[in-house]
Amino acid sequence: MTTETAQAFVQRLFIEHVDELKGFVASLVPDPELVDDVVQETFVAVTARAAHYDPRQSFNNWLFIVARDKLREVGGRAEAEARPFADDVLEVLAASHKGFAISPDHMRFLDECIGMLAPQARRIVNLRYQNSMKPRHVAKALGWTAASVRVALSRARAVIRECVEKKMAATEG
Repeated sequence: MTTETAQAFVQRLFIEHVDELKGFVASLVPDPELVDDVVQETFVAVTARAAHYDPRQSFNNWLFIVARDKLREVGGRAEAEARPFADDVLEVLAASHKGFAISPDHMRFLDECIGMLAPQARRIVNLRYQNSMKPRHVAKALGWTAASVRVALSRARAVIRECVEKKMAATEG
């Protein structure tokens, strides 16, 4: 697998699992802005480390380990009340998450569902996840507010998730 192919593969998985990642990070960090920072830095890190991901292993387990490392980095820069748990607690929490395998059909459906988004939603998703742009940079590129971009991304992820779930249910039933 080429570096570019590995990065695209990992980015698609990240999009699929971003809500779980946000929940994991939010359970450890009380500041919503810090949660967004950790999630964004995790995206950049998994993209950079894409060649190290083994698709036979749980993506969530790998993702949460990368997020744990980012929590440590960000925690050192955060205000005392916004710091994540101690390293040993982060280690246990990241290791305790049960991941699951992603089927090739699931990945195909993800691509199809992203392709079915409205043009503006697809553009925002591509800017954010394929181009690794932070919401504030996407907002600047589009002339929007960062909050509007976050809402649009959240809605797009919900549409993608629902679409993939329907396609998977149709093939299973």
